[in-house]
Amino acid sequence: MRIKLVACEVFFREVCHFAASSKNIFDITFVPFGLHCSPEQLRARLQQEIDSVEPGGCDVVALAYGLCSGGASGLTAGQVPLVLPRAHDCITLFLGSRERYDQEFSGNPGTYYYTSGWIERADGEVQQGNIVELKERDRDRRFEDYKEKYGEDNALFLIEQESRWLSNYNRAAFINTGLGDVEGYRRFTARVAATHGWANEEIEADARLIRRLIDGDWNEQGFLVVPPGRSIAQSFDGFVVKTV
Repeated sequence: MRIKLVACEVFFREVCHFAASSKNIFDITFVPFGLHCSPEQLRARLQQEIDSVEPGGCDVVALAYGLCSGGASGLTAGQVPLVLPRAHDCITLFLGSRERYDQEFSGNPGTYYYTSGWIERADGEVQQGNIVELKERDRDRRFEDYKEKYGEDNALFLIEQESRWLSNYNRAAFINTGLGDVEGYRRFTARVAATHGWANEEIEADARLIRRLIDGDWNEQGFLVVPPGRSIAQSFDGFVVKTV
């Protein structure tokens, strides 16, 4: 099977690793990590990649993405089917299932997760450890956008609500896939935890969803297969996404 794979660069090491051993043939495009902060821009970029497929160019377009703050919602399959994991975000793919994702987030809600891609690819440089500075930069960007759409008073309220999350974090967790500079990632996560007074832990990854995406093992429980001309929408249930 010939697959056009469009992946967030947060999956760079994992995608390359599994694609190298897959029987499928790939045309892989890595999309900048920073777009996850701007769902509308992310959606536009992904749709551009989907629409770029020439007739006969591939059998399917696969997205190494989750719903990603709604960035995948509204995407429309072109001339070939479109495949998307049933996941809210990339952390689900690194943990291996929505059930494990729910267990981690309910048991440890104040956790900031790190993987090789999160550490290496944040805005194209290794700056992820300075969470406060990065989030303040994102906040300023969102405030201007909200002000234009909703007015200054509403924008201030929305930003205040969004900004409360940082004070609730108390743990840094490195999700170890076994790829790349594992010791370097451990040191990086430990440094972040120490800087913010957080607990520092390591979680073993389960990359089966990433592997199934690469291998074309798209069962209904784990993946949404969108026929040509149909679109992706958030389903607001356990399946995360649906076809409309």
